[in-house]
Amino acid sequence: MGVVFALLAGIDTYASETVPDLRGCRNDALAAAAFLRTRSASARILRLHDADATRAALIDGLHRHLGQAGRGDTALFWFSGHGSQVRVPAGLEHLETGPMMQTLVCADSRTPGVPDLLDKELSLLLDAIAERGAHVAVVLDSCHSQGASRQTARVRSARPSLRAAEPRPLPELGGRAYETVGRSEAQHVALAAARRTESARELELDGEQRGVFSWALLRALGRLGGAATYRELLAAARVAVEARIGEQVPQLHPIEPGIADQPFLGGATGSSGAGMLVRHGREGWELDAGACHGVPRGGDELRVAAPGDGELRVARVLTERSLVTPLGWTPDPDRLYPVVFSRVPPPATTVAGVPPEEIEKSAYVRPAAPDEEPELLVIGGTRILAPEGEVPAGPGTLLQRLEHVARWRQIRALENPRSRLAGAVELEVIPGAPENPPINGQIRLAYERGAPPQVYIRLHNRSNRRLYCVLLDLTSGYSVYTGLFAGAFIDARSTGWAHDRRPIPVRIPDAGTDLRSRLKALFRRPARMTRDWLKLLVAEEEFSSAPFALPGIDRADQASRGPMRLRGPHHREDGDGPCDWTTLTVTVDTDDPQ
Repeated sequence: MGVVFALLAGIDTYASETVPDLRGCRNDALAAAAFLRTRSASARILRLHDADATRAALIDGLHRHLGQAGRGDTALFWFSGHGSQVRVPAGLEHLETGPMMQTLVCADSRTPGVPDLLDKELSLLLDAIAERGAHVAVVLDSCHSQGASRQTARVRSARPSLRAAEPRPLPELGGRAYETVGRSEAQHVALAAARRTESARELELDGEQRGVFSWALLRALGRLGGAATYRELLAAARVAVEARIGEQVPQLHPIEPGIADQPFLGGATGSSGAGMLVRHGREGWELDAGACHGVPRGGDELRVAAPGDGELRVARVLTERSLVTPLGWTPDPDRLYPVVFSRVPPPATTVAGVPPEEIEKSAYVRPAAPDEEPELLVIGGTRILAPEGEVPAGPGTLLQRLEHVARWRQIRALENPRSRLAGAVELEVIPGAPENPPINGQIRLAYERGAPPQVYIRLHNRSNRRLYCVLLDLTSGYSVYTGLFAGAFIDARSTGWAHDRRPIPVRIPDAGTDLRSRLKALFRRPARMTRDWLKLLVAEEEFSSAPFALPGIDRADQASRGPMRLRGPHHREDGDGPCDWTTLTVTVDTDDPQ
C-alpha cells in the first residue's frame, strides 16, 4: 500500500445562527485519526475542526491535501457534521431523481455569500483524485448523506434551503463543469450514515458524545480487521446502528460488485463467496436476500448454512431480506456469517440427456421426469441446448454450466403478476441522444459502419409515491450486469437515468478465438445478432442488487454472487407481510449487417 492521505472534518459549532450546534463531531474526527495512526504509521492526516472547517478550507483540503495522492496511494475524506439539501440547480435535473440535491454544511455555510458544499462539487473533486490512480474513500456522518457522497439523539441535519445553488464550476476543478459528474471511469467508494431521506444521529457512547455511525464503523473496523471490505464493514456497522436507532440505515455506494469489495483503504478486490450474509438486526437474525431476489417461502424446507458453524431455518421471507432462526447453535451477534442454501424446495429447472446421479444433489437443476418436457437438453455429454439456442462453450464442469444457465433463466423469469405496482415505473430506451424520442414497440438496433449503436435508458416513476428501482441487463452470454442502475429510490412523478445519463454502447460479443466458434460465426445466417433482456425491478422498500450479479458463461467455473434459488411471486397478503414489488422485462435485439 502507498501513502494514506486523510482529510478529517468534525464540526460542532457553526457561524450561522440558523444552523444548530452539535456535540460529537469533533470526537468522531479525533477517533478516526487515532484509528488511522494504528493502521498506517505514515498516514498524512489533515484535521479541520469547528471554525477551521470552512467551505474554502474543505475545498482546499480536498484539492491540495488529498490531491497529493497518486497511483497506489489512498485518499480518505471523513466528514462529521450537519447535512442538508438545496433545490437542484437548473440544467442539472438529470443528476438527481427528485427536486432536492444533498449538501454538506460547512462551518461558515449560510453566512453571507457562503453556500453549502454540494454533493456534486464533492464528487467532482473526488473523481479528479481517482482519475490519477489513487484509491478514494469517503465517510459521511451527516443527514441525507446517501446522496452526498446527524434529536437527544441529536440530529445532524440543518434545515433545507429552498434556494437553488448556482451551477458554477469551482476554480479548483480546472474548468470542469457539473455536467461531467458521473462521466469518469474512475470511482470512489462512499460509506454514508443514512439514506437521503433520513437523519443521522449522535448519542453518548463509550462515555462521550459520538455520531452513531462513526462509532459503529470504527467499532467494526476494530473487530473485523484490515482485510474487511467496505461491503462487510457497512453490514457490520449497520447492525450496531440499527440496534440503537430505529430510523437510520447506513448506505454504501457504489453497491454493485467492484470497488466496494476491496478492503478498507484499498487493496485487491475480494470475493464475497456465497454472496449472501446472515447478520443480527432489530428483528433478530436475518439474511440479506428476500422475496425480490426470488427467495421462496419454504418453511422447514428452506435453510441456509454458515460453513463450519451451523444451519438456520428461513422463518419469514420479506421483500429485501429474510428472517432466519438458528438450529441447534448460538451465533455471535457481532459476527457476519457468509451462507449458502443447504436445503431448498425441489429445483424447477429440468434437464434431460445426463445421468440422474450427476445432478441429483444440485440445488438448481433436476432430472426431467419421463412425461416432462425438459428445459435444458444435454447432447453428447458436453453440448447444452436451451430454449434460447445452444449455450456457448465455456470452462467449468457440465454441472456448473447447467446450474449457471438455470440461475440466469430463473432471474429472467422472476415476476410478481399480482403486484399493485405493475406499470408504476416506465422504462424508456432512447437511441442516439437523450433528447431523441424513445423507441416504441419492438426494440431493434443495428451497427453502423462497424460501430455499435448507443442508447440512453430513462426510468419514469408515474406513481404518487417514491419507489426503489434496480435495472438488470441479462445478456445472451448468460451474464447479469447490475451496473446500469444498481439501485436508488425514484421520487413520485420523477425520472432517473441509467448509467448516470451516459451513452450505453450495445455491442455484439466476439465470436470467440477457437476455430469452431470463428467458423460458426462466419457462416451464420442471417447476420450476427444478439439479444439483451433489460429487467426492471421495482419495490416499495430498498433491496440489494448484488445477489443478482452473474458472470458470463465463459466464467461459469467461478463463484457467483447470485442467490441459490429465484422463484416468485411473493406478495403482501396482510399488513405484516412482505412489501409489494414488481418487474418489467424489455428485449433489445442488435444486428451487425456486415
